[in-house]
Amino acid sequence: MLVMESLQPYPFKGFWIRAVASIIDGIILLILVLLLASISLVIFGAALGEGAGFGMFLLVFLLAALATILYKPIMEASEYQGTFGKYALGMKVIDKNGQKITMTSSFVRTILYIIGAQAFLLCLGVVMIGFTEYKQGLHDILANTYVVTNHWEGPVPLEDNFGA
Repeated sequence: MLVMESLQPYPFKGFWIRAVASIIDGIILLILVLLLASISLVIFGAALGEGAGFGMFLLVFLLAALATILYKPIMEASEYQGTFGKYALGMKVIDKNGQKITMTSSFVRTILYIIGAQAFLLCLGVVMIGFTEYKQGLHDILANTYVVTNHWEGPVPLEDNFGA
């Protein structure tokens, strides 16, 4: 007689849906940055001359870059538990207990993600999402976080292989 294993829901979100969420976030941030930079160029360029307008364009661009770096940690530690891209696609970022992650965890996760996504060799840290058991990238593993469906409640279903 064939014994069926208990079927547990699989809450973890994989590489491709997370890549689409990242693209959505990139588009949102690009539009925001270009809008802010263009407004500063028009307003300050008309009021103070071309040189001042270009200086303000660069200042707003740098401030927007800072906002982009803060976007992920603020959104992931918020009630949304993820960026707008993740939220739109039904995902959230949690700790192993199923709780909202802290701002510190989210900031560490974001810095590790930026490093992992930018560096060619470390890019494998992002690609590994598609190959790990719990669909974690290096940034998730080091920050001890999981990306799950937004319907998931409670601790993540981790197998305890210690001593097995």
